[in-house]
Amino acid sequence: MDDCARLAVYSHEICENFKHVLRQKLEICRFAAMTRSGDNFTVPLLRKLRDHWPNRRPGDLTEEKLAFLLGWRCHLAADRTFKPVYRILDPQHYLKGDDEEGETSDVSIYHDVVVFREVYGNGTRAPFSPSALDFRLESHPAWRALPVRALERLFLPLWQGELLRIQSRRDLSNFQSYRITVMRYSSAFYAPDPDKMRRYIIEPNFYNPNDPLIALARSIQQGAPRRDLSLRDALSSAPRQSQYAQALERGYRYLHAASEYFVGRIDELELQRRCDVGKPHVPPDLDPRRRKS
Repeated sequence: MDDCARLAVYSHEICENFKHVLRQKLEICRFAAMTRSGDNFTVPLLRKLRDHWPNRRPGDLTEEKLAFLLGWRCHLAADRTFKPVYRILDPQHYLKGDDEEGETSDVSIYHDVVVFREVYGNGTRAPFSPSALDFRLESHPAWRALPVRALERLFLPLWQGELLRIQSRRDLSNFQSYRITVMRYSSAFYAPDPDKMRRYIIEPNFYNPNDPLIALARSIQQGAPRRDLSLRDALSSAPRQSQYAQALERGYRYLHAASEYFVGRIDELELQRRCDVGKPHVPPDLDPRRRKS
């Protein structure tokens, strides 16, 4: 999502209203990038926001809703790129049904760790900190000053209670069961398994910093966009390059389609087509549940 936003703000093809919210409401975009099931909602929501946009007022949350929607579309771009990849590289995880129970796959963890290293400079770049993948933030200065384990036990129920309070529906069956075992991320970062690195990262070409689209995003992030790299050419070559570059190209394409719709250059059907709305995230031949049946 962060890299898609960088490219969109840099691009001459994205409308200024989108650029404004990507600059000013980035935290909301990031929050939305962790939200599921957007395929069913983003197009009708964008229609409502576009119609209301001329009448928006400070404080009416219109800009915040647009920011959320743009982050949502970036999540969908990542989904459509990597859900098939996960099932190819770690099929046993999905045959066991672990993903449905909420435990994330090894390949997903290794992808996250590589992004943490490459995109976020081992946590030195916003919004992370270098201690983010410590098991208990051991390298953070606060570790030596605060009783971390006791504070975890204190804050967890407070956080859960606040989330429940803001829910309009209190039925716990509506909440996704999802477990993140921090130690697995910490182990993958500090002591990566060479075989998993080979199978999940190197051989499938997950991330190549020399891909033009990735190199351009990194240069924008560092405040010195590379003038020798054409965004259009980088987008054109990305589908033949690393998996991360493919996801980044898809995310930018979704944002560009939404921008074109927002300013009236394309209609809703064309927006749906360009954003792959209605297409399965996982091809039937890669869905283990269908293969088992």
